[in-house]
Amino acid sequence: MTVWAGVDIGNATTEVVLCRDRDVVASGRTPTRGGKGSARAIQGAAQLVRRLADKHGLTVERAAFAPTPPVHSTVERVRLQARRTGRLAIVLRSAATTAGDAAGVGVPVPVERLAAVDAGVSVIACAAAEFGYAEVAALVNDAIAAGCDIAAVLTANDEAVLISNRLNSPVPVVDDVEVPRVLASTLVAVEVREGMSPLQRLTDPFWLADVFALGDDERADARTVADQLFDSVCAVVTLDAQADADEPAAEPELPDGLVHIVQLADIAAAANARRGAVAIDSLVMATMGGDDVSPADADALATALGVPVTRIDSEAAAARAGALTTPGLPADVVVVDVGGGTVDVVAAGDRVVLPGAGQLLTAATAAALDISTSAAEYAKRAEAVTAVTVQLVEDEHGRRRFLDTPIDGRSTGWLLTAAPSGLLPFTSAMSAAEWRGWRLAAKRLVIGGNVTRGVQQVGAGASAVLLVGGGAGDDELVRALAERLGHDVSVGRGNVAGELGHRFAVAYGLVVLATAGTG
Repeated sequence: MTVWAGVDIGNATTEVVLCRDRDVVASGRTPTRGGKGSARAIQGAAQLVRRLADKHGLTVERAAFAPTPPVHSTVERVRLQARRTGRLAIVLRSAATTAGDAAGVGVPVPVERLAAVDAGVSVIACAAAEFGYAEVAALVNDAIAAGCDIAAVLTANDEAVLISNRLNSPVPVVDDVEVPRVLASTLVAVEVREGMSPLQRLTDPFWLADVFALGDDERADARTVADQLFDSVCAVVTLDAQADADEPAAEPELPDGLVHIVQLADIAAAANARRGAVAIDSLVMATMGGDDVSPADADALATALGVPVTRIDSEAAAARAGALTTPGLPADVVVVDVGGGTVDVVAAGDRVVLPGAGQLLTAATAAALDISTSAAEYAKRAEAVTAVTVQLVEDEHGRRRFLDTPIDGRSTGWLLTAAPSGLLPFTSAMSAAEWRGWRLAAKRLVIGGNVTRGVQQVGAGASAVLLVGGGAGDDELVRALAERLGHDVSVGRGNVAGELGHRFAVAYGLVVLATAGTG
């Protein structure tokens, strides 16, 4: 029997399958060198073939290859213009610690000048970073004893509870506040809620209009502020003397050609995310373009391997041929190859390549959580655990387990994801349940939306979708696509040749087409 090598040089990885006729003997993959279609990529693929052959004691007699130019995809984040709030501004919507359970409105006054405040004027005491908790509490107590009406205390330091415990009268205290910004305003509203209650006053546009004496033309600003503060348990809102000059909203420039755009606000809405838990002020988009340079041909691979190489004209046909060796498939199945930059949707007689896949999901995750791309790459993949203590974590199903090695104490309360170096903390702004909801919603919109468009273009009415490629390794993607495509479409993961799993669809499909005499 002839020993074949199916060689698939992709944008990110190169995959090789060695077969005796169509029986799989070995498989392997390696990062693509020099880019898809390059001479370096050919040499790297040839080296992988030789390593596999030597390891299994084989002599490769023929190879199958589909020369294909690379598809370049880029991912970009674009910040959108914030919703205007006129003279109102949200200075703070969450704090490390708070104290009290009330709302107050007053004129901002530095804590060291409280003694000079006129009687009958409601004030918000503001303590800069140089004032420690004991000094702040003493100054506030003295002012209250002298008849000063203090509605709330704001401090730049993380000392709200320490200050509150030393006050003779209960007032709301909020820390981590940008004090100079507050002092530059004319009026301040502060609200803190304890226990299970969210904000009540600052989420009421009528209350805001009343306490800030807003005109009818400013009621929309109050609605916007109230809407943004839902789900918060503390907030500081200021009133400036005049609003910033209105500038025309700049629409993001969209590139020519294929583009996939996802609004972070749409993901947050689909996940019913708490206001402020994730960023919604941006969009992420993926674009795609080809390469005018002709790719290295089958002759180049034949020279590198020293064996005849059968040229297959269509990489998409090879992907479908390989994927269809998965047991249990219906005849009308649509094959979806989910890569890092693109989604390749292949039906019986048509194919479409769309930008926006794993890299776009990473960009959306990084932008929404305000974390690095590398952290987002790990966080997006699977479930997270919550650090209950330095040695106890709880998963998204409520199961708890002890760690063999304690984590850094600063990670307590954070969500952790698996990374090569161990558990990686990536956010403390969300609970595990909230993160699960956002993550699944992102996969439905980012990748599920793309797959849905592709299926509608090339396989409308199909009853089954088969996932292959690197992205198919995401266990949650099957669920996300099934929810997006609906109950009438079966979604599953490929098992190429009944043994290779979801990878190697193109590589094995090349062998299938070559041995069948299909070019």
